[in-house]
Amino acid sequence: MKPINIDQSKSALLDAIPDACGNVTVECSDAAGIVEAVMQSSQKLREEHSALRATIGELEADQSKVAEASDEARLLSEKAIAQLDEGTALIESSLGEIHSLLELVEALSHHVTGFASAMDQVRRSSLDIGELAETTNILALNATIEAMRAGEAGRTFAVVAGEVKNLANETRTATEEIAKTIDTLGEEAKRVIEQIEQGTDASNKAKDSVARIETTLSGVSNLVGRVDSQNDEIARATGTISTHVGRVQDVLVRYDDVTASNEAELGRAQNKMDALEHTANDMFDHLVHAGMSPNDDVMVDHAMTAAKRVVEVTEQALEDGTLTQEQLFDKDYQPIEGTVPQRYTSRITKFADEHWRPIFDETTDNAIGCVATVCGDMNGFMPSHISKRSQEPTGDLEHDTQYCRNGRIILDSSDKAGLESDASYRMSVFRQEGKAGDYYVVRSVYVPIVVDGKRWGDLKLAYMSDHR
Repeated sequence: MKPINIDQSKSALLDAIPDACGNVTVECSDAAGIVEAVMQSSQKLREEHSALRATIGELEADQSKVAEASDEARLLSEKAIAQLDEGTALIESSLGEIHSLLELVEALSHHVTGFASAMDQVRRSSLDIGELAETTNILALNATIEAMRAGEAGRTFAVVAGEVKNLANETRTATEEIAKTIDTLGEEAKRVIEQIEQGTDASNKAKDSVARIETTLSGVSNLVGRVDSQNDEIARATGTISTHVGRVQDVLVRYDDVTASNEAELGRAQNKMDALEHTANDMFDHLVHAGMSPNDDVMVDHAMTAAKRVVEVTEQALEDGTLTQEQLFDKDYQPIEGTVPQRYTSRITKFADEHWRPIFDETTDNAIGCVATVCGDMNGFMPSHISKRSQEPTGDLEHDTQYCRNGRIILDSSDKAGLESDASYRMSVFRQEGKAGDYYVVRSVYVPIVVDGKRWGDLKLAYMSDHR
């Protein structure tokens, strides 16, 4: 590289030009990162918004079901009230008949009680008749005795006395039959009276039950009426909810439209920032190529020396057969299970660890301000890395993101610009991924790795812009 002659009085201003271009690139990269972060946040918000809309949709569907159920419940309650009114009328009619029947039982009880009293009176009259028949029989006997004493004159009287005696005997016999019948009727009447008394007790209990039934029916009717009233309230509340849900849906639709519009604007802004970043990187690259940034020239020399060593050791391995073209250009990346961020291996990985990594470490240690030296193929696959960035994963995302970079596939806009360049090197300023979710801005030199005339990828040397 042959530097141009520069007026020393202007050198301070010229030295500031690469820094200014770098600063522009950094600011563009930073702004693009912010826009990207905003877009990612907007996408997350849209995802949440979509989930919310889905939830609102489900709520609306549930509300519709509630409205339908409320309408159905209201119709059922109206039918229940109508049927209850009809049933109540029938029950009240039945209860009236029961009341009449109970009153009839009471009246029957009084009549049977009066019948029992009349039977007692008949029994007493029968006893009186029996006593009278006994007396008549004694009198007839006495009359017969007197007629026998009177002889022929008393014969007619004796006949009458005999007839009277026979009549008295028949009367006594009839009285005895009447007494037996009355006793039988009395026993039957007693049993009837006992059953009627039991029926009366039952009828009194039935009256209490009837009263409770009437009270219960009244309470059920009132309750159904209250349920119907509540159904009306639910229907009105459901209608209000439906209105509010509709308003929320309208707001969500408007929000979705605004968000989509904002994302489109952010996308255009990001594209412009990317274009501006690319332009600033082109200016920075041209300034360094023009020899106007001696400090960056030093890093270019380190990068080109490291790239030359990588090519030499690789071509030597191809020549002596310890490495094949198929291994070198293998694109069958095998995922390393359980790695986050995801890492891969290929058939060049072992060779790169053994022969490239020592060059990476030495270059990084000897170049003041150097952050890392690494080779990436045309797809951004880095089979190896410096030892500091090739540690064993711990499962901690922050640690593994920063210190387990070997085997990663990273192809950002700066990497693509380097791979698309046919120049001996390409300068760039980009955001280096650091701790999880964080980054820092570095400058990079991209030097093509061409082995036996075929482009494998680039060697990338990253360094801090304020290393002086």
